[in-house]
Amino acid sequence: MKDLECAFVFNCDYNGLSVIQSLGRRGIPVYALDAKRGIGTRSRYARYLNVPDPLVDERGFVDKLKELGTKAGGRPVLFPTNDHWAESVARNREELEDMFDLVVADRAVVELFLDKERFGRWAMEQDLAVPRVWSRSELEDPSTALPFPLAIKANARRKPGQGEEGRQWARAADALRFRTCGDREELVELLAEAARVGVPVFGQEIVRGRSSAMHSIGVYASDGDVEGLVYGWKVRGFPPGFGDCVTGFSAPPPEWAIDMAKEACGRARYTGLAEFDVMIDQESGARKLIEINPRSWGWIGVSLPAGVDLPWLAYQGIQSKEPVGEVALGCADGETVYYAKMLADLQNTLLWYRFSDARDWVLSPRQWWATFRGKRGVFAEFAKDDPAIAVFALVQAAKQFAGRARRVLKGQRF
Repeated sequence: MKDLECAFVFNCDYNGLSVIQSLGRRGIPVYALDAKRGIGTRSRYARYLNVPDPLVDERGFVDKLKELGTKAGGRPVLFPTNDHWAESVARNREELEDMFDLVVADRAVVELFLDKERFGRWAMEQDLAVPRVWSRSELEDPSTALPFPLAIKANARRKPGQGEEGRQWARAADALRFRTCGDREELVELLAEAARVGVPVFGQEIVRGRSSAMHSIGVYASDGDVEGLVYGWKVRGFPPGFGDCVTGFSAPPPEWAIDMAKEACGRARYTGLAEFDVMIDQESGARKLIEINPRSWGWIGVSLPAGVDLPWLAYQGIQSKEPVGEVALGCADGETVYYAKMLADLQNTLLWYRFSDARDWVLSPRQWWATFRGKRGVFAEFAKDDPAIAVFALVQAAKQFAGRARRVLKGQRF
């Protein structure tokens, strides 16, 4: 393998933080690139560099990358950690790959996976178990038989290069992240709302269950071959119905998870880090592949205690361009490990779930601690070797508390 090149990680929320810590602890020089000071930019293992947000200024972002790459020398390794940053790198691959090694798939694959309606149709063609999807024109056709209740989703929530209106568009798309309609009348109202804000939407069959029914398969693959795999599931998310993982467990992967990842990555000739979101229907038990995120994911930090450090595996694989051989599977020792945003999970279980449809997730401090007692794992905000993260996280938690308190006082629910 080559000498250790530096790594550029962007953007730098908890996802980026996990990648930064993984690489930095191995002595790799890491630069945290972002348009704002997220929690990952506070890590002792990275130097923060401000770059334009490709959502607003994609050309400026690419030019800044090239400038920083020239100053760094060698071939820095690029780790985009959310959708529109990954898409921007993929869209500009030809311009960037002479200077960088890219932990991201080809443009066609990235754009396919990020367009949720197109992905659903592609997956059905590949005989992958996914929820059925309907285009907007099909939804508007009164003759289309639809299984109400139905989910309405934005085709994509972030698109690079949209100029100053990009953030406003993204907020509108976030509002249409996951909405349900129980009949034709509600469907018409939702479609009209989407049209007013200019967000393309589609319909998707509902898979019944809260965020705790979501299982994740995290992989590093090279040219369609899975080289590392970590499997887990959300224990609690926020908002509880469909929110991002706040606490999750990883365990030895079942055969169905290994087979699904190998099949999908092989058919897409996928290279890079990815996360498969699989929902298990709480009534039928059917497993449905909801989406594949062509990047690292929010709780990739679980891969380290699971024994397959995916960011490090990706760094090695992208540089060497050589297969690692047998697939490395997480939790090979049979133990279950955890990843948790401790401060957020404490707030949610002690208080905020009381103002949601997940009141059964309300816990006492003793019950909350029982989630983790006797297991190894990661509390995202608290690492002995990276103490500044805890300080920043405490400030964030206070702001989050104030914001949610205002919502509750207004009579809103989560």
